[in-house]
Amino acid sequence: MKEVNFDWLLQGCHPLSEVAQAYYPCMHNSSAVRSFRKHVKEIADLYAGLLEVGYTDQITILTPLQIAVLIRHLGLPNQARREMEQ
Repeated sequence: MKEVNFDWLLQGCHPLSEVAQAYYPCMHNSSAVRSFRKHVKEIADLYAGLLEVGYTDQITILTPLQIAVLIRHLGLPNQARREMEQ
């Protein structure tokens, strides 16, 4: 299976729906966003870190700082998926 490159996440702001799709690729946008938001809240350190950099439950665009917090806790989407599968 070919490895997907998620380097695009490392630069600039991105719509939450695109980031959610990267972590939950088999779902529709709305389902991916719901799953993403639920998963974020289940990890207390991740959620607290996101709140510190301006994340809210209504946000639709993630800033580079918010994405950095995500990657620090979850890894890039391909890494996170491998861990979820194990």
